[in-house]
Amino acid sequence: MTPRYESHVEHSKGPLKVTQEAVEAYEKRTGFSGIGRIMVEDGHWLIVTKEELAKSKTQDQTSRIIVSRQRGLA
Repeated sequence: MTPRYESHVEHSKGPLKVTQEAVEAYEKRTGFSGIGRIMVEDGHWLIVTKEELAKSKTQDQTSRIIVSRQRGLA
């Protein structure tokens, strides 16, 4: 019998947090000028500072560890 695996990726329930610098770099690299504004207006992205992003990533990592331990994966 083939084992069934659970996804280890937890999907966020909100917009992707990005910095303004990351949006500008993405627009420059892809040539999609103004895509950042559209993504923010549509609720897909949330512009945050580098400090807020770092804090968010730390909290997300802690949440993943807790969920993994509850499932017996870590």
